[in-house]
Amino acid sequence: MSETTIKRGRLAEVAAAYGGDEARAPHGKISISLPSELIDQIRSTAAESGLSVSAVIAAALRSTIASAEQANLDAALEAQNEENLDWANAYLPIATRLLSEVEW
Repeated sequence: MSETTIKRGRLAEVAAAYGGDEARAPHGKISISLPSELIDQIRSTAAESGLSVSAVIAAALRSTIASAEQANLDAALEAQNEENLDWANAYLPIATRLLSEVEW
């Protein structure tokens, strides 16, 4: 399987997951320049999926934005986990002392 076919397959998966919102939202027009190879992949994906070229591009952008937002959320959670671990480690000597003084 060629790299182009693999990329087209990935793009088709993205378009399927994010491509259904086209009719619901207001639209604007922009003009962009893309590499010819990418344009060919987008057009091919659009034809295979039954979506418009705009819908395929919108789906790819939505997927990219969602991935970036998830990465930011994951990083924030990781930072919070590290902070919680620091607090737990700082409290450990206090908890150890208190537990050693408890009469069981």
